[in-house]
Parts: sequence; C-alpha cells; structure tokens
Amino acid sequence: MANEITVLELEAPRMANAPVRKMPPVNIQTLSAAGAASTAFKGKTTIISVYSTIATNIDIRTVPDTGTKFPLPAGQWHDFDVQAGHKIQSF
Repeated sequence: MANEITVLELEAPRMANAPVRKMPPVNIQTLSAAGAASTAFKGKTTIISVYSTIATNIDIRTVPDTGTKFPLPAGQWHDFDVQAGHKIQSF
C-alpha cells in the first residue's frame, strides 16, 4: 500500500447521536500524503472517516491552512464533522 490517505464522505445517521456510520459512503477520495488537498465534499456529506498509512498532519475547512494542523497518526480511523464545500489537506 502506498503512502496515502483514504477519506470516506458519509451522511449522518437518521437517528441523532447514533454510534454508527451510514453506508454506503457518499463519496470516497484517496489522497497522496504529500500535501495533496481533496476536492470539496459533496452536499450530503456531514461526516468524514479518515485513515492514513503514515503519520501526518491535516487541516479541514473550505481553504485548508498550513498554520492550523491536526496530527493524524498512521493506521487509525478518525471521524470528523464537516460541511459541504470543506476540503481536507495533509501537510
């Protein structure tokens, strides 16, 4: 497996605060871990699940910013609440 980040774009479950992900994903994006930015998330996307094969830093917003970074360890899934139009970028 190459050094990459997998991003599953998901809708929120029908029941508020349900501890599950709604499948199938709205969209799946694969990014290189070397500074690549995703395309804007789709209109139905409210949650993303992110997995990286290497430790990296990310930012999620309409225009990702190198000054605000969230550490993303390798080999773990992380869920984030997002809005349509947001993007994710690794740094």
